[in-house]
Amino acid sequence: MRHKKLLAIIAAGCILAESIPVSASESASTAEMLNISITNDENTLSPFTYVSGTGLTANRLIYDTLMTTDTNDNIIPWMVEDDYEVVDFKEYTFTLREGQKFHNGNPVTAEDVKFSFEYPSSQNVSGQRKVCDKIDSIEVIGEDTVKFILKEADINYMRDGFCYIRILDDSVYEGIEDGTTVTDTVGSGMYRLEEYKTGEYYKLEAVEDYFRGTPKVKKINMPVMRDSTAIQQALLSGDLAASTGSIGMEMLDTFEAAEDMQVYSNPGFAPTIININNGRAPFDNVDFRNALAYGIDVNAICETLYGDHALPGTRGAVRSDLDYALEGLEYVCDKDKASELLEGLGYTEIKDGIRLDSEGNPLSFEIITYSGNDTRSRICELVQAQLREIGIDIQILSLDMDTADAYIWPDFEVSNGRDYDLSTWGWSSSNSLTYLISLCSSDFSVGTYNVCGYASEKFDSIVNEKLSSVSSMEEMNSMLKELQTVIAEEVPLITIAYPDTMQVCNTSMYNGWVSGKGMNVVNIFSFINVQ
Repeated sequence: MRHKKLLAIIAAGCILAESIPVSASESASTAEMLNISITNDENTLSPFTYVSGTGLTANRLIYDTLMTTDTNDNIIPWMVEDDYEVVDFKEYTFTLREGQKFHNGNPVTAEDVKFSFEYPSSQNVSGQRKVCDKIDSIEVIGEDTVKFILKEADINYMRDGFCYIRILDDSVYEGIEDGTTVTDTVGSGMYRLEEYKTGEYYKLEAVEDYFRGTPKVKKINMPVMRDSTAIQQALLSGDLAASTGSIGMEMLDTFEAAEDMQVYSNPGFAPTIININNGRAPFDNVDFRNALAYGIDVNAICETLYGDHALPGTRGAVRSDLDYALEGLEYVCDKDKASELLEGLGYTEIKDGIRLDSEGNPLSFEIITYSGNDTRSRICELVQAQLREIGIDIQILSLDMDTADAYIWPDFEVSNGRDYDLSTWGWSSSNSLTYLISLCSSDFSVGTYNVCGYASEKFDSIVNEKLSSVSSMEEMNSMLKELQTVIAEEVPLITIAYPDTMQVCNTSMYNGWVSGKGMNVVNIFSFINVQ
């Protein structure tokens, strides 16, 4: 039986059309229309209104970037010619490829590129603002060439800047003080936003004369579906061709056995994290955070929930197979060590199995998680049971995404503070060389992901002294290893795992799906043969 929520969506707006069966002799290399669920309402999908990594995924179909990453996570030119120039990681000169247009018909020019890297400096999207503030000057050379000069050399600006910043039509945003008030979603990407109904769906339409070629799928309907169970049922029933979300491990065998279903599994760069509010007692104490780390059996949780489809997290907060990962930072579960640390902090009295503070109050805290996310809910349950063994009570608070984000990352600006004890979390950009810096710098203009409110003199001094002078990968890797050492000692958060990306697609509806390292199957390469 189809899920009730799915039936309601169909009845309300007919956003999900009936699938057209494809016989064995027919090719599904193209499609008139596909239903692909999106796991969150991401507003108008513009560069200044989307709210999560899911929105960034869909947004990339609508807005282009100068550079992009391929299926092996290598940086390649997209909007620009191959003969771009880089001088000392500080000067970058690009020439636009011919034939590029915005969805309103305006040509893409070097002036638009310049505007796209200047305008975000005035906007309230901290990640974009940080990237654009690194630029010293932008010179337009004719209609199609642009030269960037950074204030300081940045070895990772290709990924953090040119693969990230979306190119805007300056006529749409020029003179607009607040970019979130712009209602026209006008990009230059392979799909244009045809219709958006708040909380219900998006409709995307292919750009037939796209400069890289005609997209192989003409229309994409994206119903907003937050519940993982509903998504999985809709995939199995044939109502969805794919989803921006991952499937749970518990459904892996079912999908692998299902006819016309293909599971795409690749190493994932998005970690599953337990955030710790470092600004709230007793979590502001390093020994208390270390007690949590010793009390939680990270490796057992990873094995239980993901099996062979994840790498366990480490105290250094990076994937252990990356070139710059520091060895020897594996989590060790040691209940005795955890208890020793807690007793050293004065939590010696125990009542009903829970330690008491100096005022006789039980060590009882909340952990926030997203409702409808079965894997994260299970993580909370396992953490709850494990920490009870060392005398800490954990209450699970399951909230919808918007409410949870308001506590953890209000207005998606870390300088606005935070109001939680513990929370489950994840980031989609841990393959960036500046990920640790964004995650842990106490300068919120730099630490734009620092939702834990972590502040460390050791960490900040390394960044301040060395980052601006990095001129080679060897120097960058060396600095990152130093930062991992500090994080391992001070435990601002606990990284549970780096799960593989496991998504499922219906190949009878369409067989052009492309997946890659850390890549969502809903990506530009799934819908176009790159020319």
